[in-house]
Amino acid sequence: MRVLINRSDAIGDSILTMPMAKILKKKFPEAKVTMLIAEKSADIFTSHPYIDDFKIYHRNAPFYFKIREIFRIFRDVKPTHYFYVGGGYLPNFISWFTRVKFRGGLKSRWHTYLFLNKGIRQKRSMVTMHEMEYNLNLLSPLGIDYNYKEKSHYSPEIHLTQDELELNYNSFKKNLIKEGFEADRKMIFIHPGMTGHTLNWSSRNYARLVLKFEQKFPDKYLYVISHTPTDLVFLQGLKEILNRKENNFLKNRIYYFNGQRKGLRHYMSVLTKAAIFVGPSTGTTHIAAVLGVPVVSIYSPIKIQSSLRWGPLAKNKDKVKILVPDVICGEVRKCALRECPYYECMGKIEVEDVLKQALTVMDL
Repeated sequence: MRVLINRSDAIGDSILTMPMAKILKKKFPEAKVTMLIAEKSADIFTSHPYIDDFKIYHRNAPFYFKIREIFRIFRDVKPTHYFYVGGGYLPNFISWFTRVKFRGGLKSRWHTYLFLNKGIRQKRSMVTMHEMEYNLNLLSPLGIDYNYKEKSHYSPEIHLTQDELELNYNSFKKNLIKEGFEADRKMIFIHPGMTGHTLNWSSRNYARLVLKFEQKFPDKYLYVISHTPTDLVFLQGLKEILNRKENNFLKNRIYYFNGQRKGLRHYMSVLTKAAIFVGPSTGTTHIAAVLGVPVVSIYSPIKIQSSLRWGPLAKNKDKVKILVPDVICGEVRKCALRECPYYECMGKIEVEDVLKQALTVMDL
């Protein structure tokens, strides 16, 4: 049994698809599971405990290149079972064209009805369960029944070797010293950025949270502001506050950490040392939770963006806290903006509330 699972979109989405492989291995121990993923997700699948292999799908490449690439992947993997969970649609056609007998996954757009002979229609916009659970239910044509009571058992996993943890963290500390920072302080990770259209907390509030932490724990922590180049817009308000003259005393304890510079494996190795991670609904938040880092995450009240569907999963759920604005949101897909009586509802989450939740999950 050779299974190819297509989840070639965002990092967080790929993380929440990992449990499909785990439950497949439990039901069919001889199965070889290969993930078809976006290039940016590759590092989370390296040395994975129950995913045998992964293949990169370059969705934004020229069409002719993509066709050749997918045909080559199908020749290499020789799947007996194919699942479409999200991302590029072209592999659906190739699975049909190459006569893969079992073609399962999510039926959504018209071509999934044409090419997936074992697909399942799911109304995910109803948000009746978590994204991971929606994914696991796609396996039901194989006779796999998911029990919601086993949710924590099928939480995603990311594997980092002890050698790379030490190597990457030591490299990070050397870089801190080189740039004039103290390398032995405990770290608080603040990640204000995100991709997509999900509502986020104000970047100024992330800065105010740093000041609240400092007020509570004077001269104790290094504040690591993690980001990628696409997150720069989310740093503007934060920098505006932290760069003020009255906050100059913090300049040697606020470190802007570009996680893309040395790669995701390096970033994750450093992240494992964090005392806490605070961030919005984004892939990095999912990574922190999977790695066992205490997490406080801020989520939108909009139905399809909600934490019920997209909340971070961890083995120890007591180490994850989620905050959502205390409003009655009637929107399903996107914010109604000024037509909504609760407009700018994310501002209703107070900095003090985030700090209080952080203190409940931190090892103090």
